[in-house]
Amino acid sequence: MVPEPDAGALRGKVVVITGAASGMGRASALRCAALGAAVVAADLDEDGVVAVVAGIEAAGGAALAHAVDLTVEHDVDGLVAAAVERFGTVHALHNNAYAVHPDAAGDILGTSLEAWEWTIRTCLTSQFLCCRAVLPHMLVHANGSIINVSSGNGLAGSTAAAAYGAAKAGTIALTKYVATQYGKRGIRCNTIVPGWTVGTGWTGADDFTEAQRKFFDRALADVCMPELARPEDIAPVVAFLASDDACYVQGATIDVNGGLLVHMPGYAGRPAPATS
Repeated sequence: MVPEPDAGALRGKVVVITGAASGMGRASALRCAALGAAVVAADLDEDGVVAVVAGIEAAGGAALAHAVDLTVEHDVDGLVAAAVERFGTVHALHNNAYAVHPDAAGDILGTSLEAWEWTIRTCLTSQFLCCRAVLPHMLVHANGSIINVSSGNGLAGSTAAAAYGAAKAGTIALTKYVATQYGKRGIRCNTIVPGWTVGTGWTGADDFTEAQRKFFDRALADVCMPELARPEDIAPVVAFLASDDACYVQGATIDVNGGLLVHMPGYAGRPAPATS
């Protein structure tokens, strides 16, 4: 059970969240709004972000919905301009959006150059564009937090989706470069690494098929927790990193994946000996 947030921890902050129409982005938008932030919810899915913003406003929060293609430089600049026009500045950016081209989901021999470049642009170049667009506004008041999203695929190899893995490894490097280049000027940049999280883009809504449930069982075998994560389990870490409570967390790569990457293969499901 995720604890209730302390109201006001993000009061006065303006937080831009990409991929905010659903999944972890939506949960982070709702969490940040509940903590008092003005939220700019950005996504290619306009109806989705409009619904998220309607929910925030119905609860008394402040939010702006913005449809955007994050791979287009002009669109990204327009997103940040809209945030500044509405709320005056940007204090935090959560680079959450991602997608994998269908032709880049298999092995390397089956990955076309077009699919590779599309995936890199969608998962990594979009984060660079968003960072570059918000940094001038953060530097004006020498305070800002950027929270990038990577993946276990960016830390270890897999039998599929090499383009996605390469992009997510690039995210970790991008984070360290932003922290190195702008940390002395008040900008923090960190990466979170979620793991198997249900209720997100790769699983869809809660009406899971039997095949999905079997896959979840196999995935759970690699997690050092009794169940897989939900988006609401990731959002508190995003909100913390956006807040001043994380004022000395810099350039970090933070696992939020239930111990997915901490054990030798096959050991996550071995219970500790019972004690009386």
